[in-house]
Amino acid sequence: MFTSFEIARFNLSISMKHLLCISAVIFAVLFPLNPSYGGLCPKWDGGKITGQLDHSFINEASGIAVSSKYPGRLYHVNDSGGGPYFYMTDMSGSKIRKIKIEGFNNNRSDFEDLSLGLCNSGNTCLFIADIGDNRERRKYVEIIVIEERENYGSSVTPVKTIKLVYPDRAHNAEGLAVHPNGDIYILTKEEDLDKIEAYPSKLYKLNYKKRKNAGESPVLLDYVGEIDLPALTPESTAFGQIPTSLDISPDGKSFLILTYENTVELNHDLSESELKDIKDMKAGTDFNIIELRSLPQQESVSYLPDGSGFIYNTEYKLFSVPLISVMCLK
Repeated sequence: MFTSFEIARFNLSISMKHLLCISAVIFAVLFPLNPSYGGLCPKWDGGKITGQLDHSFINEASGIAVSSKYPGRLYHVNDSGGGPYFYMTDMSGSKIRKIKIEGFNNNRSDFEDLSLGLCNSGNTCLFIADIGDNRERRKYVEIIVIEERENYGSSVTPVKTIKLVYPDRAHNAEGLAVHPNGDIYILTKEEDLDKIEAYPSKLYKLNYKKRKNAGESPVLLDYVGEIDLPALTPESTAFGQIPTSLDISPDGKSFLILTYENTVELNHDLSESELKDIKDMKAGTDFNIIELRSLPQQESVSYLPDGSGFIYNTEYKLFSVPLISVMCLK
């Protein structure tokens, strides 16, 4: 920035307004900004198959996360009955590795989602969501926290296992995401599959401070509010109104909800304000419905590390499990 002394010295007969404009142009040339993907993406491409998973290892893929610390790495979990394991692959689903979670022997576990986020240590951790509860009878659900490493052996010991209880009653849930500030969010499934009906989902939070101080006893989740997918997506069937996975953008300014038919992106930072009532939301401003190549039982979604797109897949067992990347067309 020029000083008044320099301006006088060079006797520049130029207004400050013009000077600032010139400075801005010079700054833009010398320090070009990277593309920003914060907030709501105005338009998405149609998606592209970028790989597939090996059924002999991952036969019910229910959670996926893309590493920013180790580029080109994906993490996965299997649904109920898959045992205490998580998996690593490259972005195409190849080079698969199976890692056992030591000390976790819950035979009734139901891994339903996976997210990467801030550890108590300040490093990055995997948060494995043992939150499935089809009969809504569990006394508590659990989150397994595993520090992200460059190399894993055949097994790893979690840095923490957090037991959680809802403030009202037991819920079945398939969506978990970690905000960049360390808060954890869980989105429930509210449905009646006998009647093929979906109801508003409930969003709960475990803030970073409570999470950091969690001990052996179950921790009470905080109720955030409802997300009424039936009202938000009235033209979808009930299966397009049931949330199956959740993820928060790398900058925290938006979040994705995967359903069995599509994805909804909401332009909202959960850490800053309460959720808007659905009736006050406007398509294209507050949310977008992203039409997908619908896969049977699609239950995993994750933003890419720069927020430029997302990747999703299915837990369906009877054919190859594709990995599909969808990119923002900004």
